[in-house]
Amino acid sequence: MTLTLVFALLAAGVVLLTLAGMRFAARYTRAHSPLLAAFSAGLLLTIAVLHLIPESLAGSPIAVWMIGGGLVLGLVLRRAAGLFAPDRDSAAALAPVLAIALHAAFDGLTYTIAFASDSFSGLAAGAGLLLHKPADAAVCFILLQRAGVSDGRAALWSFLAAGASTLVFAGITAPFAGALSPALVAGLLGLAAGVLIHVSAAHLLVHARTGGLRRAVPMVMLGIVAATGLTAAHRAGHDYHHHAHDHDHDHAHDDALVISAAPHFGPVGGPASPRNGDGHTNVHRVSQSGEQP
Repeated sequence: MTLTLVFALLAAGVVLLTLAGMRFAARYTRAHSPLLAAFSAGLLLTIAVLHLIPESLAGSPIAVWMIGGGLVLGLVLRRAAGLFAPDRDSAAALAPVLAIALHAAFDGLTYTIAFASDSFSGLAAGAGLLLHKPADAAVCFILLQRAGVSDGRAALWSFLAAGASTLVFAGITAPFAGALSPALVAGLLGLAAGVLIHVSAAHLLVHARTGGLRRAVPMVMLGIVAATGLTAAHRAGHDYHHHAHDHDHDHAHDDALVISAAPHFGPVGGPASPRNGDGHTNVHRVSQSGEQP
């Protein structure tokens, strides 16, 4: 539980540092909002396709249904954003922020389950998730600016969506880590993937076109490249974890063969004593449960 909260705090800290930088560059981000929306669309779509969907399909038998549910939830979030936004454009900007907040909350759940498995698994997952936190925070800030929110409020709400949600969800779920299953996380990742695909395609790409296709397409490609690199780094941590786990399992299997070369000594001069020439060597095969044949 302690490591779960430590990594959740680290995630919140990374988001805070990112937003401090975004606040400093607020004038630039407002002036180039369509191009940054194009970058964000490429980034989020690629994370959903290369990272979230494969992990969901590998870990949940209902992953396809959860992804479909995420697409429907994207529509719901758009309607929900419309209740709070003053106009249609602002609602289109707020919907992806709600989607990122949902995804960030599931990150907190991922921390909980990963560290419940073992510390190394948690460290590998935690490092991978920390890598995309700056992207989440930056996208939220840019979208909130587009919705007409002031720079200070944009930074605050971005922190709540991308950082605080992870911390709160990790704190809520950590005491119940033993009752949670990896299949649950896999299914929720599919839900988040569906939401991100919807909001990226239906909202971010539409906004990106306002800056002109000739300028937007390179930014989308740049987002795809950035997300591919983040996904590769995340998978490298998982692959290293699985390799180490398999290596340890092989060693445990080899250790099940116990070779005893010590002679069996009885009383001095007794029948089993090597002084009578009857000492012998025993080789035992011990099962992993500790039983001898």
